[in-house]
Formats: sequence, structure tokens, C-alpha cells
Amino acid sequence: MAESSNHAIIFGASSLVGWALIDHLLGPDPGSQSFSKITAITNRPLNLAQSCWPTPTDNRELQLVSGIDLRQSDGPTLAASLAQKIKNISTVTHVYYLVFTAIDDEIEEVATNRRMFQNVIDAHNLISPNLQFVAFTGGTRGYGIYAPGGTFTPPLTEDMVHNLPSDYAQTVVYPAYRELLHEASKGKNWTWCEVCPDAIIGFTPNGSQFSLALHWAQYLSLYAENHGVHRDESVKRDGTVEVPFPGNVTGANSLFSPVASKTIARFMIYASFHPETCGNDRLFNIADSDTPCKYGEIWPRLAEWFGLVGVAPTGSEEDLKGDLKVGELPQGHSALTPGDYVKKYSDTFAGRGCLNAVSGGVGVGSRQLDSVGYWLTFDRHMSLMKLKETGFKVDGDPVQAWLDAFEMFRTAGLIL
Repeated sequence: MAESSNHAIIFGASSLVGWALIDHLLGPDPGSQSFSKITAITNRPLNLAQSCWPTPTDNRELQLVSGIDLRQSDGPTLAASLAQKIKNISTVTHVYYLVFTAIDDEIEEVATNRRMFQNVIDAHNLISPNLQFVAFTGGTRGYGIYAPGGTFTPPLTEDMVHNLPSDYAQTVVYPAYRELLHEASKGKNWTWCEVCPDAIIGFTPNGSQFSLALHWAQYLSLYAENHGVHRDESVKRDGTVEVPFPGNVTGANSLFSPVASKTIARFMIYASFHPETCGNDRLFNIADSDTPCKYGEIWPRLAEWFGLVGVAPTGSEEDLKGDLKVGELPQGHSALTPGDYVKKYSDTFAGRGCLNAVSGGVGVGSRQLDSVGYWLTFDRHMSLMKLKETGFKVDGDPVQAWLDAFEMFRTAGLIL
């Protein structure tokens, strides 16, 4: 590896994108080798031995620090805490911010998350004189998809985020992030960008609050087990057990733009070394393919990995009526949701030795994930024109990210 003085710090290293960033930074890709120091910050405890990150084969240095409270009173207080716990904090050159705290009160959620990011930026402005670039992930919530029926007509383009209805905008933290970064970077030697994914598909070793891939993987894993279909390759699977898509017909057929967490990681690193085309307050949509996807088309391939036959949704026409809010299910819905199914049969994981599946499943976000196929009944696919103009290339099979994640979940003992 060429000598480098670059130091990357990743806040939220155990999140979907955070884990992928560390994984990529420790890998052989030439861009990742531009860093000699990598600092991973997590809120939840994470053991390096159980992280599933690769061991670098060169002299790159990884330090993992847990228990940093970003909600401290202000930037100077956080700066003191970072300086105490992190070696060479003054050498940080790149900040990657992947932290989000979900709170039921949307206004408080915005205020809390804004304060945490403000503290991080204020702290690094004090103690990281060599800072060059800050990157964070937004999301299609910033395009108004949490409003019943959606807000804009797709394909979604980056300029639309500035036209959100004011009552909705105050419930989304991303505009607040842009404002604080715009102000904090004035007169400084660093710049920043925002990366906007829709559904993020990836792996974390200790679960994730809003991982749809893990949510469905645990559901399909238990469904297969309960119907006598096993992943043991020595057992012939006849592929006759059907599993309906957990949603309605319009949810199965709406267009969206999924992206692998590793694709986001690659672009965040790429962007941070191309500030002339990717910095200066820019926002970029990101996905694995220009071609939009439908859950109804993806579902059979996901089910097939578990030896199942993924079929169309079941249910009455009543399921198609009305625009639902986030987390809502159709009135009168009686079938077990994936979350309820996993909860009911979770003892099966422990009985088969998958102890991580019990402690590392989807958290309080499971109800939102259960309802994905019912409330996301409108097209919300994104334009990738701005992304392609940077020279960054994406042309992957969107389903492969799911299958790669499934393999990792099995390795980590999160599914059968």
C-alpha cells in the first residue's frame, strides 16, 4: 500500500452502510487503501472478533470505539470525549456519518438527530485541522415517500428535495443536516456531500433496526424450516412450498430503486476523493441499476434461495383500497406478518443453535418493515443522472445484494 496520511472516521459503524464502509476500507480496493487509519465508532457494543470484518493484510490501522454518546451537551464536550478515547483524532481527514436515532415524536426526532450531527461537526472543527471531506446518507424519506401516496412524480431527481411541503419537511432531518453543514463548512478547508439511497440491502453482524433484507431472511428461513424445507445442500429440495409476497398487488408492482450497502460505501469513498465534482453541498441519488425494480419480481428469487416458491400476494380487494401511512396494515388484516411470524417461532433459532438470530434480529422498526408491501404502493424510483456524471459506475444485479446478504446472515448465525 502506498504511504497515506488519510484517516477515516465512521460514525455509526455497525449500521448497514457503516459496516459496509469498514468492510470496504479494510479490503484490497485501491480507493480503500488511500487510508492508513480507520476509526469505527459505534453506540452499541461490538466485538471485533465477531464483527465479520476482514483483517487487513498491510499496515492499515483499525480502532473500534464503542459507547460514544453523540447527544452530549455540545461540540466541545464531545471533542474532549473523542480526544480521550480515540488515538490520533487530530489526524482525521474524512468523516462518514451514518447515525440515526428513531423517535416516535417526529419533531423531537429531527431535533435530536440534528443536535448529534451538529456536535460531531463542531467537535471535528475543533480537533481535526486536517479535515477534508464529510459525507452522510439521507434517503427517500427526504422525497416525501412517508406521505400517503407519495409526494413527487418519479423518476425522483435531486432538485425535488427543495420543494417538500413545509409541514412534511419539518418532520425530516435531512434539510437540517444540509443547513448545518453549509454553515459549518464556510471558510473551512473541507467540503461535503449527501448520498440518497432508497431501500438499503446489506449485512450487519448484530442486526439492524430497519434491515428489510434481515427481516425477510429471518421470516423465509423460519417459513422454510417449518414447512420441511432445509438449506442443507445434501437434502434435495423440490421447490413446491409456496410463500406469498407479504403485501398487496400494488405494493408488489410499484417501482423503486434498491441499492447494496457496499455500493453506497464505494461511492462515499469515491466522492470524498473527488471533491471538485462531488463536494460543495451536492446531493446524489444512488442505486445498483438505472432500471427500477418491483418487489413482486424480486420476491421469487429471494424465496428460491431458501428452497421456497415465491408467489403473488394473497388477500381481498380491500387490501388495495386507501393510502396507508408508514407502519399501517390494511383494516381487517389477519395473516401473520413476517415480524409476527418470526416472533412466534423464534425459539426455533435457539433450538438450532442460531443464538445470534435471537439477540441480533430487527428491532423496533419491524412494524414498518412488515407494512412495506402495503403502504409503498406508488412508484418512487430515482434518476441516477447526477451520479453517472461524476464518473462513478453502477451496473449491478439488484437481487445479488440480497443473496450476498443472506450468505453473510447464515455465516453470522442470524438465520438457519
